[in-house]
Amino acid sequence: MTSSTKFIHAADVHLDSPLDQLRRLDQSAAARLQQATRRSLEKIVETALEHQVAAVLIAGDLFDGPVKDAGAGLWVDSQFKRLSRANIPVILIRGNHDAQSNARRVVHWSEGVHMLGTDQPETRILDKVGLAIHGQSFGARAETSDMAAAYPNPLTGYFNVGMLHTSLAGSSAHDVYAPTTVSALESKGYDYWALGHIHQRSTNSLSSRCYIGFSGNTQGRHNRESGPRGFHLVQIADNQLTSVDFVASDSLRWHEVNLDLTEIDSLGEIEDLLQPLVEPLIEQADGRSLALRIRLSGSTSLHRSLTTLGTLDKLSETLSDRLSEFGEVWLEKVKLYTRPVESALAVELDLPLKYLGQVTEELIGDQGMHDQLLESLEELFKKSRPELLPVNSSLVVDTAREVELLRLLQSARDLVLSRLSSEAN
Repeated sequence: MTSSTKFIHAADVHLDSPLDQLRRLDQSAAARLQQATRRSLEKIVETALEHQVAAVLIAGDLFDGPVKDAGAGLWVDSQFKRLSRANIPVILIRGNHDAQSNARRVVHWSEGVHMLGTDQPETRILDKVGLAIHGQSFGARAETSDMAAAYPNPLTGYFNVGMLHTSLAGSSAHDVYAPTTVSALESKGYDYWALGHIHQRSTNSLSSRCYIGFSGNTQGRHNRESGPRGFHLVQIADNQLTSVDFVASDSLRWHEVNLDLTEIDSLGEIEDLLQPLVEPLIEQADGRSLALRIRLSGSTSLHRSLTTLGTLDKLSETLSDRLSEFGEVWLEKVKLYTRPVESALAVELDLPLKYLGQVTEELIGDQGMHDQLLESLEELFKKSRPELLPVNSSLVVDTAREVELLRLLQSARDLVLSRLSSEAN
């Protein structure tokens, strides 16, 4: 007789993480979207009850930071009590955001919720369904050792699951915490590694010997976390993995839309490009709200107008209004990547433009100049008012600075180019 069971692998709920980057939200819409991370946890609970899973595993960062009042803790505990009443245990580990050192003593878990400790790895055995779950919480936000190295050997006769909040071998989008390698995890002999911390889910196992993967975060919080977000519904039979299915739990979905302005001659035509790009996203969203970043690209005669002070803000308002006609679709930001039409330049600018190109190439190729420019930008950041600096600026992320600096240099060249072209014509 075949024995089968299911469990949920989730991570990075980041409960009550702020979503404050959308334009022109009315008060009720803003309040609703601010609850998006809670809706994602409700989806986990509802799926667990629907499938009568053996356990819900959350691999770190249930909370976005220290729990400052009892409200959030009481709400989460009420959700977990729904699972306890159905005899579905919840097994948690802490990650870097909700590490033991960050926690306030306002969350008291009910029976059926098991927070694994910080001093050493623990094992929870679910005898009735043949699961052995191993894991360890972060004691401090910056766990820099290979925590997995101390995890125990697998238990014979059980389906062994390792829970770990880790950057694995490193990611440019995430800080390095509890670093380890796929081969190190494979060597433990577990059947499944439920990983957290990296917000982009693993579409396939990172190993051919066992399942190793990230479920990703349960709700995208900004444009860099675009596309569907959710968790894994895992099925096993006779101690063998049979399926890992992705279940979407986001109620707000982020996307970037590219508008190519190459053939566009007036600012008023830009909004007409939206409909064929937005309608498929609405259909795919299946009733979810959408937050869009619009990327303007292409070589266009509109480049000079778009780089004129105030134009982009006015265009953003127009595009935001147009998107609202599609329903719950909001504009996050408009980013400019257009270039001037170089063929329009007068012959007498040939020499100055060659010099401009030479200077640009020298800046791009000179690492010393890169360092000076980044130092100057750092000073600018320090002196600027916080609201002038987008929280997701690529220059704020160390690993993205070189790429963003090169883009800024090219943009500066194009800005000068369009101004010269305008004066010549």
